[in-house]
Amino acid sequence: MVDMLKDQVAIVTGATSGMGEAVAKCYAKEGAKVVIVGRSEKKANRIVDEITAEGGVARFYQSVDVSKKDQIEAVVAKTIEEFGRIDILAAFAGQTFDGGSMSMDEVLVRTTEVNQYGMYYTCFAVIPQMKKQKSGKIIICSSNGAFNPTAPAYEYHMAKGACESLTVNLAMDMAKHGIRVNCIKPGPIVTPFWDELMEDGPERQAMLKGIAEVEVPLQRTGTAEDVAGPALFFASDLSSYVTGLCMYVAGGMGYVYAYGQSSIAHNSVATRD
Repeated sequence: MVDMLKDQVAIVTGATSGMGEAVAKCYAKEGAKVVIVGRSEKKANRIVDEITAEGGVARFYQSVDVSKKDQIEAVVAKTIEEFGRIDILAAFAGQTFDGGSMSMDEVLVRTTEVNQYGMYYTCFAVIPQMKKQKSGKIIICSSNGAFNPTAPAYEYHMAKGACESLTVNLAMDMAKHGIRVNCIKPGPIVTPFWDELMEDGPERQAMLKGIAEVEVPLQRTGTAEDVAGPALFFASDLSSYVTGLCMYVAGGMGYVYAYGQSSIAHNSVATRD
């Protein structure tokens, strides 16, 4: 399908790499005017150039740390000033922090600031304009690990759990204003995000392969493009009667048992019998 988002205005946070970048490019291909939000000016300008070269429309106004309320509000104001509306917010900004160079308290504070407070600030920055329009779509990014962790990541998963709570509360409250709010829960999606957790190499590849084979029913890790499709669904009229949904985009994780898990469960039952 083409032009599913024709002439709509979309703000995409975390758009300078990984899932956010894939979503921004997908929206632009479907006719949206896309505002790129990220911290790296160099990466953002590259993405703007790539979208423009493909005939799309993209803007980058300034470097943004979403944990800084004034910075995200400034981008929203510039978007409204130029385009007069905001139809879509796809909030994919997120980050983990290295416990080796920070204390536990510092990791907790910074992780919460970016992943929980940043999501809150971002959503509530666009809501006044969406209320004025009596329409809007908000897509929040959580994580499969918030409630189905494959490894402990306490601070990050706590913050992502809060994002799911924000999703259902906003969906309930904003429905009367014509604003739909939904959430994507990615599983093991291979993006630069993993670079902050583990250096790329044989060890990481073996770990991801192991996760896929044991825990993912589709038996593979995901790509950023695997997430862009569901993000397009939530942003388009295909989901016009959907709000408050937290959707796993994880190759079956969260919904069904993987082969390895099924075998373990079967053996466990057999042993008890």
